Amino acid sequence: MPANKNALIRYKTIDRCLRNRFRLWTIDDLTEACSAALREMEGITKGVSVRTVQGDLQMMRSDKLGYNAPIEVFDRVYYRYADPDYSINGMPLTEEDCRLLRQAVEMLDDDGKATLNEMRDVLSLVRERLTALLNYG
Repeated sequence: MPANKNALIRYKTIDRCLRNRFRLWTIDDLTEACSAALREMEGITKGVSVRTVQGDLQMMRSDKLGYNAPIEVFDRVYYRYADPDYSINGMPLTEEDCRLLRQAVEMLDDDGKATLNEMRDVLSLVRERLTALLNYG
């Protein structure tokens, strides 16, 4: 899950941009779109650095958040999703997600045998994953 709300806003903004195939997106365009989204949603006027957006693109490409986004650079300048149907919002549940949900259900159905701390830990992981998957929060 993104470390904070601002990162999630940037990821969602980048996702929206890269899904728009009617425009060519440079790193500067993505940076401006993220700055505009943060200004509009959070009142943050400082703006976002190119380095931050480059880090966001790398994070979205990685498995750390489970996105594995197929982001490609073409003509050495423009960014887009290699799969035009991809979106970070359309991610299916992974085996790990299903395991966590199953574990949470078993704990709730365990007639109080699980400790409160065990339940909190599992439910916290479930909440984080649901937040990333469904944009709750």
